[in-house]
Amino acid sequence: MIRCKIFLFYYAVLIVFVFTAISFAQFDDRTLLGSQRLPGINPDSYFSRPVQLIDFPTAGILRSGDIKTSVRLFENGGALGRLSVGISNKMMFGVSFGGINIIGRDNVEWNQVPGVHFMYHLTDESLVMPAMVLGFDSQGYGPFHRNIDEAENIEENETVMSNRYETKSRGLFFGVSKGYTSIIKMGLHGGISFSLENDDGDKDPTVFLAIDALISRDIALLAEYDFASNDDLARKNNKERGFLNAGVRWAFTDYMFIEFDFRNLLSEKNDGQSGITRTLKFVYYGSIK
Repeated sequence: MIRCKIFLFYYAVLIVFVFTAISFAQFDDRTLLGSQRLPGINPDSYFSRPVQLIDFPTAGILRSGDIKTSVRLFENGGALGRLSVGISNKMMFGVSFGGINIIGRDNVEWNQVPGVHFMYHLTDESLVMPAMVLGFDSQGYGPFHRNIDEAENIEENETVMSNRYETKSRGLFFGVSKGYTSIIKMGLHGGISFSLENDDGDKDPTVFLAIDALISRDIALLAEYDFASNDDLARKNNKERGFLNAGVRWAFTDYMFIEFDFRNLLSEKNDGQSGITRTLKFVYYGSIK
């Protein structure tokens, strides 16, 4: 327990250092509207200032009356739909639902309950300080593993995931984001979260870090890392390396883009099968005003 607290304190200090050490560089506020416009994708669009990366939230938030819809396609014929609405310029709310075997021959297995998410924007970005948010997200990612008592062909004493998603949900989280403009436009993100999925007895918080970079007016690269200190079983299966995800986004317009991601890049092969998964995501932003 003491080691875990020291571990979390160390990386919390690291996050603060990363966001403040270069605070006097030219920065790009990604959480507020600006006045400049470049050819191609609008720099004020949600593509340029994302609300969510691959799995992780940013400190960006939907403006009042704006909506975000997305469909994520993942392993086992899975699909997850997600809808978010900007209630005000400070608050965002949404729901998500999906299942596995939606594509294929096997019977569809829907998630047990819909996921819900909520975010409140605490502070805007300044030259020195990052934007900050508080939020909650009950939606995990990947297939949902049934209760071990209901599962079939489970050998005695075999260690398996039970009654949870492959990747735990964020749960309660605090996030920060800061945008920079130099040779390229980029955003640094980080935070700490407490998942409510603790049937495995692991109630520790975890720290996450991420970066997005626009390499052209319509293409962005993403990378994120979760230390997974709240998931002993997953860390054991992953040789204590945490979770590293990477992806690329291509924008059709200011309001639509497609994303291809590689998740769990640090995993090793198990029984000859790689733990790396590939996901495809379609995202649309609009307004209900």
